[in-house]
Parts: sequence; C-alpha cells; structure tokens
Amino acid sequence: MMGWQKMLLWAIGLSLLAVLAAVAAIVGIDSYQYRQNQKRIERFAPAEAGDGKTLVVFFSRSGNTELMARKIAQIRRADVLPLQSSRNQIGLTGWIQALRDARSTDADITPRTVDLSGYDTVYIGSPVWLYSPAPQIYAFARNNDFSGKNVILFNTMNSKFEPRYIDDFKRIIEQNGGNFKKHLYFVRGRMGQQADAETILQHTEQLLQEPH
Repeated sequence: MMGWQKMLLWAIGLSLLAVLAAVAAIVGIDSYQYRQNQKRIERFAPAEAGDGKTLVVFFSRSGNTELMARKIAQIRRADVLPLQSSRNQIGLTGWIQALRDARSTDADITPRTVDLSGYDTVYIGSPVWLYSPAPQIYAFARNNDFSGKNVILFNTMNSKFEPRYIDDFKRIIEQNGGNFKKHLYFVRGRMGQQADAETILQHTEQLLQEPH
C-alpha cells in the first residue's frame, strides 16, 4: 500500500474515532442531565389544585422543558399534562431518533386529543431540535380544538430557533381556533456548558413576570 493511502486510512480512522467520542460525550451528558433534572423535579412541592382555567402541556426528553413546565404550572396554578412518546427517549437510540425526527411535524403521542373546553389559557412546551420545536407538540396542536383559547408556546434549546418554525406552529394553532399569544424560551447553552436546573427555574419565573 502506498504511503498516501496509509495516511488517508489513518485520517479516516481518526475522524471516525473523533465522531464516536463526540457522540458518546453527548449521550453521556444528556443522560447525566436527565438524572440531575429528575432529582430537582422530585423536589417540587405537591401541586396545588389548579385554577381550572390554565393548562400546561409539555414534552421533554432530558427534563429541561419539564422544569420550565413545572415552574409555569406552579406560578400560574395550572393543571399539567405531560405528553408521552414511544420515541426519543434518553440514551443513544433515543438521541438518534430525535435527530431523525427533528424536522417532522408529527409524532406518536399519548394523549393525542384532550378536552380543552374548560380552559382559557394553554401553555405548550418542548425542546427545540435543529432549530424547530419537537414534533410531539406539533402533533398535539394539530389534533386539538383551541377555539377561544389563548395559547403560549414555550421552549428550551441549546442555541437558537428559526422563526419560520414558530410561525408554522402559530398557524396550526390559529387554524384550530386558538389565539397565539407569545413565545417564551430559554437558551440553556451548548452541551457541557448548559445552565443548571436552578437557572432554568429562575429564568422561567422572570419570563412570567414580563407583560403579556
């Protein structure tokens, strides 16, 4: 084998090792973050009876969005509805699925439809994947009647979102009768440098103090 061919094979091998190391680090950080967030979520005081007028719906993988959802519910005295999904769980397989699903607008969720007739305001939240809210909340938005409801989208994300995806979500809500009020979000930072649970909770409280 010629010298340049050996060098090329070495370069390819080193690149593959670097990719594998990066994936292992991301999955490891993701899992650690999930465990830490669950500990903080468990410390939330038992939810008081909601005011019957506000609902917080959310999908969360690593717990960042759930922290935000639980804080919103605590402050607004809202009912809480977690969306369950058969895909995108913590671990390597779930992470790969999340990458594949990131630009989708449909997902397998439970529950898919909910009677929202008793609520005036519905908060809907998820992480942002590849600059778009996770598909689980698009599926929820598309399959429910928001007639007469004020809807507030909230997200946690590593870096940023693209406004066109938020506009797509807003359009779905409005097509189903809802009044899209605003978008609340928290940029938690890149992997390895992300904000801790307490910072997420503090920022969420600050967001809710801002005028509607």
